[in-house]
Amino acid sequence: MTPVISSKYFISLACLFCLCLAPVVSLAASPQLVETQSYFKFIWGLLFVLGIILILFSLLRKRFSLLANTSEKNIKILEIKPLMGRKALCLITVKGNEYLLGISGDRINHLATLPNKSDLSFAATLKSSEADRQT
Repeated sequence: MTPVISSKYFISLACLFCLCLAPVVSLAASPQLVETQSYFKFIWGLLFVLGIILILFSLLRKRFSLLANTSEKNIKILEIKPLMGRKALCLITVKGNEYLLGISGDRINHLATLPNKSDLSFAATLKSSEADRQT
């Protein structure tokens, strides 16, 4: 599988390349020109550091993303709804089946298995979930 470079990474690398090849202006006799040159050096330095920060941020976000949804994976997080404090509802898909999970500080509880078809109303889904819990 060959790696694919996205446009964001290409633009970031192009900006970094341009910053590295920034022309170095020789010192002139005029004090106003020297002051302008020092400002340009300062701006180029800031742009260079900003470019490095943006590249590192994009690489780290790509590598360590917790909500990355790719088609090859069997488990996908569809939605997370924070409730209060450290409690949340999480809707996930595992091999085509949807599950609703309750997440608290130290526990994860299975709340409901949702049917594949979205034809059922919320009340019907709730009744089937309650019937599953009682059995």
